[in-house]
Amino acid sequence: MKKILSVISLASLFTPASAQAMTNTYVDRDQVALGVTVLLVVLILAFLLELARRYFRYRLREKVLESGASEELATLLLQPDRRQNLQTCVKWLAIFVGIAVGSTIIALTDLVPWAALAALSLSLAGSFAGYYFFLKKYSN
Repeated sequence: MKKILSVISLASLFTPASAQAMTNTYVDRDQVALGVTVLLVVLILAFLLELARRYFRYRLREKVLESGASEELATLLLQPDRRQNLQTCVKWLAIFVGIAVGSTIIALTDLVPWAALAALSLSLAGSFAGYYFFLKKYSN
């Protein structure tokens, strides 16, 4: 225990010595272009995945109908689970609210990069904790 306290106190002595004032923030255009490109690729792939899912669901429904089942039974068997849809919506809501809160904190306080990353991480962790409690409450 004494070693841990000694190491922590020794490390805290050198922390102010390495502090530097941040004069300007530089955003590289290549990094922004890369982020936009990755976002577009994700959106295109999500669209293609949804398209494939709908196509295969349609083919499965046609197979069920070919096997002699009624239209109502095929619709009932292939109906998406409303609980799963609600959980997915709430999950994405929690993610985007966490990102929005973290970005708002960063924009309003003008934090240094490591503190901005910590604020964003804490807000995302809080939103995931809220999502966990939502699942725990509505899992019954």
